[in-house]
Amino acid sequence: MEPVVVVGPDAAVKEPLDLAQAGEECFILVADTCGLTTFTTQLFEAHQMPLRTYAGEAVSFQVLEDWAKPGLGSAMVPRSKLTSPDVPHRPLVNEGREVQISFEAVWSADSPLAADLLRLADSLAATRCTNTVSVS
Repeated sequence: MEPVVVVGPDAAVKEPLDLAQAGEECFILVADTCGLTTFTTQLFEAHQMPLRTYAGEAVSFQVLEDWAKPGLGSAMVPRSKLTSPDVPHRPLVNEGREVQISFEAVWSADSPLAADLLRLADSLAATRCTNTVSVS
């Protein structure tokens, strides 16, 4: 799980952006190949909020930042996908809690690479489990 942040015209404001307030923003989306657009759409649908979108479609997380900078709209991105920690951004919260996104690998069982992909995914999962640190 990873926190979602909002890059956009008001990103210099360091206070978190509440999801209810985010409904007033116009969001720039990426082509739905990585799942971020699906996540954003489902987040708004789950809270029965309309999603206002910019007419264009960005091709990468960096383009989201580039388009948000001059005020074409705002963009939701996983915090780790910011091109730099110095990029102005605001945490996205829902009722005081960080909105988070999770990642998963998906492939067709019919793929000639299915066995290799499964071994890779298992290896990554095992590494993550052994490197996880819990803080209470």
